[in-house]
Amino acid sequence: MTDTYCVRGCFDQPAENHGHPGSKSRVVLGPNAHREDRPAAINSEGLTIHTNEYEVGGLSGDGHAHSDQEQAFYILEGEMEVTVGEETRQIGPGDSVFLPRGVFHKHSNIGNGPLKFLFISAMVPDSAREASR
Repeated sequence: MTDTYCVRGCFDQPAENHGHPGSKSRVVLGPNAHREDRPAAINSEGLTIHTNEYEVGGLSGDGHAHSDQEQAFYILEGEMEVTVGEETRQIGPGDSVFLPRGVFHKHSNIGNGPLKFLFISAMVPDSAREASR
């Protein structure tokens, strides 16, 4: 069910593989998020929220960086190993991690069960990118 500003039943939405081995994602909010197959998702201009699930051993690949967005993860269930820049940490339920724009990162499920987390992303406007230089 969706209201104008409230998404209900995030984990009841259809899940999609989003290109990472052993993973699936549900779009809750984002640009062009509301579609016939995602009736509860809400459209936004630049903020994106997904509920992500990684199977045991699921990973984000070799790592990458984004020049136009900041990201954050909030762990709901399971254990994640995350590398941000040169630092690698193990985090679990209730922990979060911030991924600054332009910084290399990768993550994986290192637990014995599913890893569930909120994935939050915000586009950094051109004006903010220029001001931070």
